[in-house]
Amino acid sequence: MLRLLHELKEEVDHLKELTQETQVTLLEAMLDGSKVGTIVTDPSQQDNPIIYTNRTFIEMTGYTQQEVIGKNCRFLQGPETDKEDIEKMRKAIAAEEAITLTLRNYRKDGSPFWNRLAIEPVQIEDKLYFIGTQTDITLERSQQQAIMANEDEIEKLMLPILSIQENVATVALVGTMNLQRFETLKVKICEYVQEHRIEHAIIDITGLSWNEKSPLYWFQQIYEALRIMGSNLYVTGISPAAAQQFADDLDRNSQLITFSTIERALSFITQKTTGENHFS
Repeated sequence: MLRLLHELKEEVDHLKELTQETQVTLLEAMLDGSKVGTIVTDPSQQDNPIIYTNRTFIEMTGYTQQEVIGKNCRFLQGPETDKEDIEKMRKAIAAEEAITLTLRNYRKDGSPFWNRLAIEPVQIEDKLYFIGTQTDITLERSQQQAIMANEDEIEKLMLPILSIQENVATVALVGTMNLQRFETLKVKICEYVQEHRIEHAIIDITGLSWNEKSPLYWFQQIYEALRIMGSNLYVTGISPAAAQQFADDLDRNSQLITFSTIERALSFITQKTTGENHFS
């Protein structure tokens, strides 16, 4: 322990021996070697201009140091930079508060990039400065968007809603039903019915399984939502076992209509539509 303390003391003494010029040179080398862009601004000057940049910032933005020093860093903003984020940044600087946000900024050649910007107020000898660090997260953002798009595509494949006749749409459920999947189904089928003006929606559960209680309560919710929208819901693919379970759970006042096959549901819809047209 004594030996460790002695070594630490020697290191501190060695640092004290460094001249201020050497310390500044080492600091600049550390900043230039960083993957994070760094700037310092001086709010005591008009328009809070940049007074220092590291090499990474120059390489990230494509501007020369001569083009950057003395200017406010708003030159990185462009047509798709979020105005609300700009206002948040302005208010944080005015209040001398730290802030971190992600902005769509632009390089000198006009190409956009996603910039994770962190601004920190620093007091040195009673003088205020702002240190801003910029991290280019364009690749990370693109990967996130690709993952989200892939998940959305998988979700569509799991819940494919198709129009099979005029004003009639169907969705075939396969796999195990759970609450999250039900919520997705409810939202998607309501959006589809509204967008395509569907009057009759069929949910086929031939390939569906459930672990505990039957999903009848969930279908009843979808039925009520579509009824308010002026559409009808039918559940098909009812097996004898499912029929028995549904019968045990079915409220006597429930108007949810079920069929063993999609064909029977379509026949019922055709007869109903023909009858309505006959008396109209």
